[in-house]
Amino acid sequence: MRTLTIISGVLMLATGAFCFINQGQTFLALAFVVGIVMVINGIIHTISYIVGRGLNNRGDNNGWILVDALITLLLGILVLCNQLVVDMAIPMVFGMWVLVSGILRVEAATHINIERKLSNFRSTLITGILTVIVGIFGFINPFVAWITTVFLLGIFLCMQGINIIELGINMPHEKKDYIRIYKRKREPVKITSEDETPEAVEQRLEAKAEEEKQAAEQAELMQTIGAVPDEPKV
Repeated sequence: MRTLTIISGVLMLATGAFCFINQGQTFLALAFVVGIVMVINGIIHTISYIVGRGLNNRGDNNGWILVDALITLLLGILVLCNQLVVDMAIPMVFGMWVLVSGILRVEAATHINIERKLSNFRSTLITGILTVIVGIFGFINPFVAWITTVFLLGIFLCMQGINIIELGINMPHEKKDYIRIYKRKREPVKITSEDETPEAVEQRLEAKAEEEKQAAEQAELMQTIGAVPDEPKV
């Protein structure tokens, strides 16, 4: 899910660039592309949150990530359903989306262990603050009147793309360690009359007892760590 989150951030960033290229178009002409990308991002982030709850770094993966994902998903659905048709409302709605997302990122930074993950804390905090600043642009009337709605939307999407990429890079993850125990193959040993001396028999019995002891210890170890040995091939 970490890779998918980064890909979704790149997709959001590319959508912002798409808005810059087509800034002469109306919002309704680009609404389908914007809505699809936002819905995809919302779904990916929701799944990432659910999967991330099973990791050891639960403190970093707090519930505000899910809130941000659900807001993105809901706004994407509204865009696809053509519920945003007033040009003056679009900057404010998307500005509120970016502003809330930035606030949630700043809040998420407070849950990061500064001593263990200082770089993670700094990048999350800085990205969150920048996202908040960009979100405020949607509420500044002179700024909104100076540029087109689609161009401002491109700024919002690019900032969100950077925000999502940062989230994906620092997303809690773990590497699975697989313990495989192999049984050593033994060649059959031919026993001759010379090997049937009392000393040889006693040595074989001791060796067998030692092997059984080691096998018992291995079985106990596997039961403790939860590892399952490979089935011997017939």
